[in-house]
Amino acid sequence: MTLFVCAIHTIYKGGLSGAVADSPKKRAIIIFLEFAVSCAVNGFAVISGYVGINSKFRLSRIAGLYFTVSFYNIVIPVIFHFTSGYVIDKVVLLRALFPFAYDANWYFTAYFGMFFLIPFMNAAIKHVDRKQCNIALLAIMTVFAVIPTGLYLWFKDGYDINIFKLSCGYSTLWIAVLYLVGAAIREYDLFRKVPKIAWLGCYIGATFFGTAYALVRTFALDKEFTPLSAYNSPIIVIQAIGLLMFFKDLKLPKAADKIIGFIAPHTFSIYIIHTQDALWLLWLMGRYAPDGERRTIILPFIFCWRVVSLFTLCMIGDMPLHYCMKYFPKLFKKAEASKA
Repeated sequence: MTLFVCAIHTIYKGGLSGAVADSPKKRAIIIFLEFAVSCAVNGFAVISGYVGINSKFRLSRIAGLYFTVSFYNIVIPVIFHFTSGYVIDKVVLLRALFPFAYDANWYFTAYFGMFFLIPFMNAAIKHVDRKQCNIALLAIMTVFAVIPTGLYLWFKDGYDINIFKLSCGYSTLWIAVLYLVGAAIREYDLFRKVPKIAWLGCYIGATFFGTAYALVRTFALDKEFTPLSAYNSPIIVIQAIGLLMFFKDLKLPKAADKIIGFIAPHTFSIYIIHTQDALWLLWLMGRYAPDGERRTIILPFIFCWRVVSLFTLCMIGDMPLHYCMKYFPKLFKKAEASKA
C-alpha cells in the first residue's frame, strides 16, 4: 500500500499525468495505473481495523506516529532552508508542533482524529451480532460510497462533492468507516468461504472495470472520471478489501518474511517524508513530467522504476531515525540496570 501511495503521488504531484494529457495512448496507460494503485488509502484504513479490533488501546502508538510527523516537519524544512532557501515561518513551526491542527499530512490528521474513537468502535463491533453487522455494513457502504459516487457521475449539477463531509474520502469519517469494515471482517471472519484467488480476481476485475469506464467517459463522452477513482468509490473499496482478503494469512517463504520485516517499520515514514510540504513543493512537484516524452511501450516500466526509487530513497532517509528510536529504549534500560 505504501508503494501504491508513492505511485499515486508520482502520477499527480510528480507531473506524469499532466505530461501525457495530449497523448491518448499514454493517457490510457496512466489511467490504468491510477486505478491499479488508488486503493492505497482505503487499504491502510481497512488494515487498521483488521489488526486494531483485537489490539489493546495504547496512547504510545499515536505518540510514536506524532513524533515521526513532527520530526520530519522540522528536519526537512531546515534542510531545504539551507539548500533551496525555503522560508521557515511561524506556520511551518506550528505545522511541526501541531501537525493534526494544521493538516500537515492529511492522512495522519484523519487517522489522529479516528484513533481516539477506536475503543468505542471496537466495542460496537464486538457487541452486535453477525446479522446486524452485515446489515449495518451494507447500509454504510450504500450511503457513504454507492450513492455519493452515483450522484456525482450522473447528476453532477447541483451536487455537493463534500456530501456527509466525506471530502471524497479525505476525512476522519471515511477512515473510521473503513476501520469498521476491517474490524468486522476480522471479528466475524466475513467472507471466509470465498477462496483467495477470487479476491485477487476482485481486485483485478475492479481495476479493469474502473479503467474501461474511465476511458469511455474520457474519450467517448469527454467527461471526468474522478468519482470512480475517489477513495469513497465502490470500485476502490472493493480493491482494498480484495487485497486484504488475498494477502491475509498468506504463507510466504522465510526470505520474503525477512524482507517485509525489514521494510515494514519504515512505511509510515516513507509517506510522511515524501509528502512533507517543503519536499513536496520543491523536489517532487513536476519531477517526473519529462517521462511523459518517453516511448509509450516503456512508460509503465519507467513509472515502476520511479515509484520504487521514491520508496527506496525515503526508506533510506528514515533509517537514522528508525534505528535511534529502536535502540534508545535499550540504552535507557541498560543504564537503569547498571544503576541498580
